[in-house]
Order: sequence, then structure tokens, then C-alpha cells
Amino acid sequence: MPKYNLTPNLPLEIIYQFGFLPQRNDKDYFYQDSSSRSNLANASLSSENRRIYKKTQNFAYKIESVNQFNFDIQVLKKCSTWSKQLNWKFPSSSIKTIFTNHLFNYIYTWRHKDKVIAYSICLFEKNFSHIAYVFYDPKYAKTDLPIRLSLQVIIDSIDKNLSFCYLGRFNPIDGTGFYKRNFPNFQVYNFKNKTWQDFKN
Repeated sequence: MPKYNLTPNLPLEIIYQFGFLPQRNDKDYFYQDSSSRSNLANASLSSENRRIYKKTQNFAYKIESVNQFNFDIQVLKKCSTWSKQLNWKFPSSSIKTIFTNHLFNYIYTWRHKDKVIAYSICLFEKNFSHIAYVFYDPKYAKTDLPIRLSLQVIIDSIDKNLSFCYLGRFNPIDGTGFYKRNFPNFQVYNFKNKTWQDFKN
């Protein structure tokens, strides 16, 4: 059973190691549901990862700190519209919070032919990263772009010599985040045994 509104009094790195994920409406609250990550020790891209990377080279991106990023009403409207079209339950107030007042400290802005098509909201710490939320134009929903959004954060985390890249929820039974299984050294958290385990397709 998922557990919400948890306030573990631990360093952030340990909180993630114990399978917690931050709730979207308050940076001080966490939950336990299902958690996944890439173990970046000796990580390398699979042939499938490289295929997706190659097929998405026509998309450009820019990384900015939350303080540098210009979050305005146009960004809010764009993300809110995309969310509604994708049938995501994501209130505008929650969108504003994760962009401006949360743990997350970096934002990727993705473009195609100078048009903004996606955002990735991330956390980068000394030893780990977390791709927390993505928003993208629904016209790209059935392309490789959504996967590339996460893949790029993994690639950048490897380049930074981080230990782990946390990837959010993963549930092979209901299909939540099922595309993540092909990421390098993919692991899921076993709440019963309190250990991270390699996922076997």
C-alpha cells in the first residue's frame, strides 16, 4: 500500500536510497509507492538507448538552474494545456510549485525548430540526480521524445560521475513507467526487503 505525507528526518540522499519520492505539492513531504533508478556505476547505454538517442538528434535542449529559468504565465499555460490534452491530473498550482518552490534545481527546455516542445524538471545533487517531472507537447507522445527526456538526464548524470539517477515510479503490473526498464543498470526498490534490486525483463 502506498504511504503518503511522510516526513523522514534524514539527509536527502538517504531519503532517496530508502525508496522515498517527494510529493509534488510540498517539498517537505515524501511518499512511498514504487521507486526506480539507474545505478550509474560502470553504466553504459544499451543499443536501444543509442537508437533512441540517434533518432531524437533533431531536438535541441538547454539546461538552466531554477533561479535562471523564466517561469511565467506562458510556461504555466503551456504545461497546463499539455497536461489536460494528455489526460494527466496536474493542477496549475502543482505545476507552479514544482517549477518554482520545490527540491528541484534544474530545468531542461527542449525545442524543435525553435518551438518549445517539452520541459524536464530535475534534481542534481553531489552524488545523485532525479528526473522528477516532464511536460511535453502531446503531438510527440508517440515518438521517442518522452524517453529521450529521461535518457538525457541519465547521460548527463553519467558525465557528472554521479552514483544514481532516480527515475520515479515504476510498476510493471499496471505499466507505470514501463519504458524505464531499458535504462542502464535499471533497479527497483523492494519495500518488503528494503533493498534495491536489478529488474529482470
